[in-house]
Amino acid sequence: MKNFVPLREEAEKRGKMIKAASERRAPPDEACKLIGNYSKAEQKMISYVEANAAKCGIPPQIGEQLKNGHKNTEAMQQKVCAVAAQRPTGPAGPSLSEVLGSSGALPEASPVKKGGSTFDTMNGNVLAR
Repeated sequence: MKNFVPLREEAEKRGKMIKAASERRAPPDEACKLIGNYSKAEQKMISYVEANAAKCGIPPQIGEQLKNGHKNTEAMQQKVCAVAAQRPTGPAGPSLSEVLGSSGALPEASPVKKGGSTFDTMNGNVLAR
């Protein structure tokens, strides 16, 4: 039992890290790594139980429960890691202005004021013609 407790505590610690990451909405790539670490800790517990069940008097249903839980962990890991693989992790792509080729600031339009009146049209003052 004294060798099993540290394995269980390690798995619990990693489980809490996943929960904290979930609460702060960690990105999928980080969650994928955390779930992978938890899965490894879970696998160590399963291996220990399988190797020492008879010697330590561990009931067989404990091993089965751990295995079933590990299957759920693996399924969750596959889903999260698939999402992480789809999301780009590198720097963001070029901006719209870089794609269009305009890197500097656009010139400001300066309004041209002419003496205007009610009879002005786009082609000038109708009365002035």
